[in-house]
Amino acid sequence: MRTLATACASVAVATCLSFYLLPLYSIFPLAAVCGVAAVSFRILNRMRHSDRMCRAFLCLLGAAVGFMVYAMHWNATLRYAERWDGTEQTALVRLMEAPTEGEYYTRLHVRRMETPRLDMLLYDYSGDTPELKPGDLLKVSAKLRRADLRYGEQNNTYISKDIYLTGTLNGLEPTGITRHNLRTLAAACSSFISSYTEKLFPSDIAVFLRALMLGDKTDFYRDLPLYAHFRGAGLMHVVAVSGMHVAFLVGMIQLLFGVRPASSIAGILLVWFFVLMAGAPPSAVRAGLMQSVLVLAPVFRRENDGPTSLLAALALILLINPFSCASVSLQMSFSAMAGMVLLAGPLTGAMLSAFGLRENSRLRPAVATVAASLSVLAFSAPFSVVHFGTLALYSPLTSLLGLWAVSLCFCCGWLSCLAGIFLLPLGKILVLPTILLARYLIALAGFVCRLPHHLLSMRNIEMKLWLLLCYFLALLGWRSRAGTRFRVLLPLALSVLTLSGCLTFARLRYRSADAVFAVLDVGQGACVCAVAEDETLMFDCGGESDAGETAASWLESAGRDRVDLLILSHLHADHCNGVPMLLELVPVKEIILSPDADAEDGMLSAITEAAARNGTRVTMLSEDRDENAGPFRLRLFAPPSDSAGNERCIISVLSSGDYDMVFTGDSPAEAELELLGRAVLPDAELLAVGHHGSRTSTDGTFLSAICPESAVISVGTNTYGHPTREVLTRLQVRGCAVWRTDRNGTVEIRVKHG
Repeated sequence: MRTLATACASVAVATCLSFYLLPLYSIFPLAAVCGVAAVSFRILNRMRHSDRMCRAFLCLLGAAVGFMVYAMHWNATLRYAERWDGTEQTALVRLMEAPTEGEYYTRLHVRRMETPRLDMLLYDYSGDTPELKPGDLLKVSAKLRRADLRYGEQNNTYISKDIYLTGTLNGLEPTGITRHNLRTLAAACSSFISSYTEKLFPSDIAVFLRALMLGDKTDFYRDLPLYAHFRGAGLMHVVAVSGMHVAFLVGMIQLLFGVRPASSIAGILLVWFFVLMAGAPPSAVRAGLMQSVLVLAPVFRRENDGPTSLLAALALILLINPFSCASVSLQMSFSAMAGMVLLAGPLTGAMLSAFGLRENSRLRPAVATVAASLSVLAFSAPFSVVHFGTLALYSPLTSLLGLWAVSLCFCCGWLSCLAGIFLLPLGKILVLPTILLARYLIALAGFVCRLPHHLLSMRNIEMKLWLLLCYFLALLGWRSRAGTRFRVLLPLALSVLTLSGCLTFARLRYRSADAVFAVLDVGQGACVCAVAEDETLMFDCGGESDAGETAASWLESAGRDRVDLLILSHLHADHCNGVPMLLELVPVKEIILSPDADAEDGMLSAITEAAARNGTRVTMLSEDRDENAGPFRLRLFAPPSDSAGNERCIISVLSSGDYDMVFTGDSPAEAELELLGRAVLPDAELLAVGHHGSRTSTDGTFLSAICPESAVISVGTNTYGHPTREVLTRLQVRGCAVWRTDRNGTVEIRVKHG
């Protein structure tokens, strides 16, 4: 079966090269060249019967198929998306999933019925979306946009999920006709089970069970404490339907119906229906394919080979949608499974030998669980660092303590739902153990998140070097001829010691300066941190959806375990939407807001609720305030009582020794000039440029008054034209050194006095 693995690996490599490196015009010629070369090697192989030529033929054939399928898929999808970008289209569509309710919109995942049948995400902001169900045929009118571009920059999130257009609905007319295919039927079943969990379980448990059983994480992400704890504990894979869930399902089927050919075939059918119910993410499709190979290999008198099954599943997914190679879910799932297939078994044997345990030892399951977790971590860590910038340090511990409960909770949840549908009293009997298991897992995640350094920030160079050192030590141990105990335990001990050293060094590096000012890269938003000695201050925390996680990650990398004071200039989402998540991840002593804060973005209640939940004091700034914050001197200027909108921003001046930073939030020029009329501001060494570089802020008179030496613009990809040429010119004329987070990333300034 390794011949199949060779061809499948070539398909995957060709697809990834086409997506990430090769220009589109070169792909068809490359496919032709590889095809001709494959035919040539095939002819030569018939003459010489060489194994090398056979492998070369398979590699070239796989590459030709990969290149050709990629080019054809692009032509059948993105070519039409380019043509329809920015146009108003009327089409007959089929609703593929139950509508998703957002705070201000209803999102519909639909498929165009006419050729080409492209999947689209349509957003209805009218607030009167009719009741719809999967399979409904709708006549829609919408202004469409390419899904592979966001604000003019490449974005692969949607196309990796086989969605090629997004749009705003201008009209929606149900036809009254419902036409199901297998996918919409599965979506309807998923919607029914999802609603049924609300009848059987308490609301907080139902949110977790929908994510665990169906992969429906819509409400899971909205429950910030739940999401933050599972993310920090390294348990997010529990709610991402993958091979683990498929294995639980197959085990449950075999336990109920026995291990026989008929039940195996029925199990495969149920597995694929379950994959469709979960929305067919790459991780679930991969698991379904590998489980099918595992069951069918004996039927065809073939040996099930792990690497071959994994590569075959990858190749098939990429042949269906070549753009799925950009999916984070696919990358994490396949890297984790590669660790399980290639490393888990040998590492389990090595660890048993290192600890002097026999193969039949009662501790073998625990050792195997830890070995599997370490194997997954070893292969998936690079992808976690690239995509998230973090590493779950205690994932082996959470796997050891939690996986047994995950399997039981998954099975009990499904059994209680199915039993409840047909015989409600029986379903209610299974509800109690399901609730107990779910609460145990939630408590475990919360416990792990209280441990120090539970989510390692890998943004510092020393942490990246530490990770490389871990791989080097593991390789040395693997290749060493010393005893097993030495080969296993010494690399582990050295990894722990060097990690302690790196964390200590990072903490000392930030304490070696008298103060550090950091303008974080949070996209189109703002978040500024200032640390000195034991004091940590933060100004605003908003922008892209992960602003709170970004801020918490930076604080962890700087060796900070709390925020002493968080000043929110105003309550527009791009300045404070990360605060609720930040409060779940990092203790914050006090938040300062302006009185009668503008809550038009709906953030005030979310922030106050999160503050109450986490014991954070909220203070309204009704008048100007001067105070000493550890080694810092802080001046806060309250907005005038008759101001509104962006004029209601708190303006802050933070000083460390003779180094002054001015932060104006989104204050317009009128507010800046009003402040100059009632206060004397110092000459500033650093200006956090107002309103992301909008022409309405950072007035020339204000700049002349504070004379900043340096200016940092917190800005991301946007449609507003930020930062504007006018503001950049004003700063340049006054000799300011200018940094931008969209180009320079997070900007850190270290201050040394004297």
